[in-house]
Amino acid sequence: MNESHQQPDGTWSCRPYSARGRQDPSFLYLDAEIEEAPSAPARPDSRVRIHADGGGTLDAMDHRAGQRAQDSVSYGAPMSDESGTWHYGLIAQWWAEFNLPEPQELGYFRAAIRKFGEPVLDLGCGTGRILMPLLAEGFDVDGSDISADMIAMAQMQTTKHGFTPRLTVQPMHELDLPRMYRTIYICGAFGIGGRRDHDQETLRRVYRHLEPGGVLLITGHEFPYRQQNENSWARWLPGRQKGIEWPSEGVRRRTSEGDEIELLSRLAELDPLEQRLTLEMRARLWRGGQMVKEERYSLKTGLYFAQEVLLLLEGVGFCDHAIEGNYTGLPATSDDDTVIFVARK
Repeated sequence: MNESHQQPDGTWSCRPYSARGRQDPSFLYLDAEIEEAPSAPARPDSRVRIHADGGGTLDAMDHRAGQRAQDSVSYGAPMSDESGTWHYGLIAQWWAEFNLPEPQELGYFRAAIRKFGEPVLDLGCGTGRILMPLLAEGFDVDGSDISADMIAMAQMQTTKHGFTPRLTVQPMHELDLPRMYRTIYICGAFGIGGRRDHDQETLRRVYRHLEPGGVLLITGHEFPYRQQNENSWARWLPGRQKGIEWPSEGVRRRTSEGDEIELLSRLAELDPLEQRLTLEMRARLWRGGQMVKEERYSLKTGLYFAQEVLLLLEGVGFCDHAIEGNYTGLPATSDDDTVIFVARK
């Protein structure tokens, strides 16, 4: 899942660090050339009806595929309303329809899996943005996500295409699967929920689910100073942490069913002591020029600098690790504000 990003003006839109370790971590870098991704497979016509409570149900035209999808999904313990995420309802539908993988991302994951091995776990897989193309190329990839809405949409797609991955509804910090993996990746989702104890438990459970020599990839990790300028960075100062006002209008796109979804987001709170952001989003459904529904969500995310993540990794047992530039396969530099952490068990 790729989350909201702060712009230089302080608004939010939906969309030197050398390798360090107790042993030489050079083996961790992707020395293979990053390949260009093939064209994405045609997207299935996934019809979803969204209830007012934010839950997703399958439309009648997808009843049979949807029933098979629901039958093959594993569910963890009941989720609390305090999940700290907004990946439900209309936002899940937006992710399924409009959040597409970038060629550079797919090229990186393809090279990483070939280097580190299968089976693979997409932890925080969402609606299958990265999962589906990798399955189409024949990789053995499972998926897990906190959002039952997103997993249901991912399962519809995999069922229609004849893929049979294990898809599980679980929070990362409650990861408990019967399978071990050679590669586990968390794409743009580490820190979501805003609980550092949960993040540490996530890494601990990832370590347990890796085979000896297996590798964890934390990709798309944005440092707190990404796209900051003097005004936005000043929000860290005492008395300056209050949120910003809602924009007058958001990003609005037409769905495959002909309706429109509009997303508006804002910074609600920045807590420098906890290093945590609270963002809010309104998702609006438009039909025939009229707004027929609005859903409101909040998302908390923990802010981590490079050395903090390395300490967390070491604390759960990852002693061989490296930091790469985002999807470059090369060591990160002090100019990189978005990176990939690579850690071997």
